[in-house]
Amino acid sequence: MLHPSSRLFRFSRLGRLGRLSVIAVVNCMLASLLLGLTICEQTWAQETSAPENPVKNDPAKWVDFAKDIAPVLREHCLKCHRGPQPKGGFDITDRSALLGYITPGSIQDSSLWNDYLTAKPIAQDPESLVMPPDGPLSKPKLALLKLWIEEGAAWPDGVSIDQDDAAASTALAPNASMARRVFLAIGYFHPAIVHFPVALLTLSGLCIALSWVFGQGCVRFAYACLILGAIGALAASVMGWSFAETRGLMGWTEMITSTASEQESNEFFHRWLGTLTALASLVAAWMAYRAGKPDGTRPGWGWKTAALLLAALVGLVGHQGGEMVYGDIFAQALEQINRP
Repeated sequence: MLHPSSRLFRFSRLGRLGRLSVIAVVNCMLASLLLGLTICEQTWAQETSAPENPVKNDPAKWVDFAKDIAPVLREHCLKCHRGPQPKGGFDITDRSALLGYITPGSIQDSSLWNDYLTAKPIAQDPESLVMPPDGPLSKPKLALLKLWIEEGAAWPDGVSIDQDDAAASTALAPNASMARRVFLAIGYFHPAIVHFPVALLTLSGLCIALSWVFGQGCVRFAYACLILGAIGALAASVMGWSFAETRGLMGWTEMITSTASEQESNEFFHRWLGTLTALASLVAAWMAYRAGKPDGTRPGWGWKTAALLLAALVGLVGHQGGEMVYGDIFAQALEQINRP
């Protein structure tokens, strides 16, 4: 190892140009280091002087129209304010019509908020225009709409609140396989096919109950209905999953959340209860087949009990499907009975 003095001796023997070059390189390195320290210091100063609440300076929106606002309008407004003759001549699916009742960024100047969403109930003011007519929206939904208006009431292009339009927007990839196209096509037959397993599984449970009075003949008929109903339930379940995709409903990997609308909750539970019913019917049919004897009788309380439970489950799923289309049918029936 060379002594430091020898290094200095060697440096002193460099030519003038060499010494200037070395000094220039060192100066450049020092200048780069100082520049880097200056940038870091400025960045640190900006971060420490930033406001404590950065949300005010964040241009991002808290409310997403497609995910937060469209489901609320779809659930509470589409029934009356759509089609060729919407109530009051107001079509909620018309973007310009809806935004005509809103002053973006100002909740005080928005007619939709002041004259309709937060108007006094009809019981307190006969001339009230509160919407929806059956009462004001829940506070969480009103909060979403209020924040949406305050953030500018953005309605992005290509987003529709009409379910039919949303379903039509479900397009296939250009190179979709034939199996994929067939899967989406069979979904349109779900509303028709689903009535067969509903009737057959219900009839199977009914025949099991009647067998306590009329004997073994009802059991054999219940067994036949159970086998056919299980096959039909499996087909209806597959078609239901296809129909959900073509209608733009929640994907099978999505879970229900506390912020989901009533319509989304019904769709979620209807789909999974229907799938559970199809799987349970297959298990019950297998139990009935295993319990068979050469003389044609079908003993065994396992599959008989399952048939009774399936009849109840089918009734629950069927009622839920009816509510998705026609609303609370029990409440409507009671309204008809109590009508003067």
